Amino acid sequence: MAEVVSFINFKGGVGKTTLCVETAASLVGHFKSRVLLVDLDPQTNATLSLMREDEWEQHSQTKGTLREFFQACYDGRDFDLSTIRHQYTKHPLGKNLHLLPSHLELFGMDLQLATKFGHGDIQAKVFLRNALTPLHKDYDFIFIDCPPNLYLATQNGLFASGYFVVVALAEYLSTLGLAHIQKSITGIFNQASQLLAKLSGNSIPAPALLGIIFNRLRYAGRGTSNEESIMTRIRQKYGSAVFDNFVSQSTQIAGRAEEKVPIALSGYAADQQYESQMRKVAEEFYDRITRPHP
Repeated sequence: MAEVVSFINFKGGVGKTTLCVETAASLVGHFKSRVLLVDLDPQTNATLSLMREDEWEQHSQTKGTLREFFQACYDGRDFDLSTIRHQYTKHPLGKNLHLLPSHLELFGMDLQLATKFGHGDIQAKVFLRNALTPLHKDYDFIFIDCPPNLYLATQNGLFASGYFVVVALAEYLSTLGLAHIQKSITGIFNQASQLLAKLSGNSIPAPALLGIIFNRLRYAGRGTSNEESIMTRIRQKYGSAVFDNFVSQSTQIAGRAEEKVPIALSGYAADQQYESQMRKVAEEFYDRITRPHP
């Protein structure tokens, strides 16, 4: 059965999507894991990291995207998520990497759902959780790339997840909201549990923090003095929640996204350094999720 993990940060521009895609690709390439990537972000960056634009347009027209899923939720209709799955085909191991594509109109769909169901309606928060359940048996991991906010789409991702990962830059503004992320997630799940207890006596456990991963450090083996100082401070505050391994910035990421080939699977000599870092992150991720730290 799949372990479901949301990748989040309420601040944009931290490389959350890149790290989500690259971790998934590294698990597929080095652990032979079966991974489903769910792109909840209307920016569609995860989707267009794995699909050409014309390929996405054809898929959107013939099979649909998560826009159609949430439209069905809005209309009160059942929807089989397997009908919109896309299999990654740019690598021999692609058969083990699948995608539920996003759509630019998801942001509007999010607002429509919130208007219809309201902020506190539990039903609107578990659409994705319920729809993903039949797919758990097909995968080892389900990764959910959440938008940089706590709107209804992100809440759907969190309510479907057993864990969440926070991707952060070793910068003051990037790390400023870490406590707010935990507090916000705890708050929405406490509210949901109180409501469910009144209605049925049941509850939905909040996802556990799997870890905080620092991304885009200036140098390959370490950060700048300021980055190192910030990481030290965050480790002192959050302890073992911070991943031991981190990822440095790479000039190849934009090019690989254009080629639709994750660096973790490219095999290019120019990508070896970044690929090695991603493998270490994936190994630590795998270790944490199979033997969670306190």
